[in-house]
Amino acid sequence: MAKSTETLKATKREVGGTKACRRLRAQGEIPAILYGRKEEPLTIQVHKDELDQGLRHHARMFDLKVGRKKNTVLLKEVQYNAMGDEIVHADFIRVAMDETVTLDVPIELKGTPKVEHSVIQQTLDHIEIECLPSDIPEAVIVPVGDLEIGRAIHVGDVVAPEGVRVLTDPETIVVTLTAAAAEAVVEGAAPLAEGAEEPEVIGRKPEEEEEEGTDEKGR
Repeated sequence: MAKSTETLKATKREVGGTKACRRLRAQGEIPAILYGRKEEPLTIQVHKDELDQGLRHHARMFDLKVGRKKNTVLLKEVQYNAMGDEIVHADFIRVAMDETVTLDVPIELKGTPKVEHSVIQQTLDHIEIECLPSDIPEAVIVPVGDLEIGRAIHVGDVVAPEGVRVLTDPETIVVTLTAAAAEAVVEGAAPLAEGAEEPEVIGRKPEEEEEEGTDEKGR
C-alpha cells in the first residue's frame, strides 16, 4: 500500500503565466493547483525539495498546508519537462479518507520468463484503479515468470491488491513474450573478382565530369 502521508507546505500563487512560472522554478518553487470537493480551485506553489522528498518516499497522499488550513490531498499528476528530469507543475486534489478516488498507478513486472531466446515487451506501464486513499498501492505487480512465447497478459488477468478495483479495459494487453529474432551477421562484402569492373554508383559523376565541374566552378 501507499506510504504514510507526507506533510507539504504551500503558499497561494497570485501571478500566473509562463514567465511567472519559469521564475518560480528558478527560485526552487513548483507551480501547482489544488482543487476538488466542490471548493474553488486554488493556484499554489510548493517547494521543490519538499515535493522531491515526498516522491522519493513514493508518497501519493499529503497533508497540504496552505496558510493555516490543512488539506488532505492526493497528488493527482506531476508534469515534467521534455527531458523528464525536472518537475514543472503538480496537480493536487482534495480527498476524504472514507471516499474512493480514481488514479493511475504504475505496473511493475515481477520475475523472468523461463523461455530462452525470448523478448518480453511491456505495452502498458500504468493502470487506472479505484480505491480508498489508504489502499492506494505504490504499483500493481504483474508476475511474468510463467509467460510463454506467443502468449500475452491482459489487464483482465491482473490480480489487484485487496480493496483495489481496476478500471482499465480488461482486454488491454499489458505484456507479451515473443521469440528473439535471429541476428544476420554480415562479415563484409566479398572482394571483386580479378578483371571485374567496379559497379557504378548511382548519382556519382564520372571522374572527368567531376573534374570539369570543379574547373568551371573555379573559374
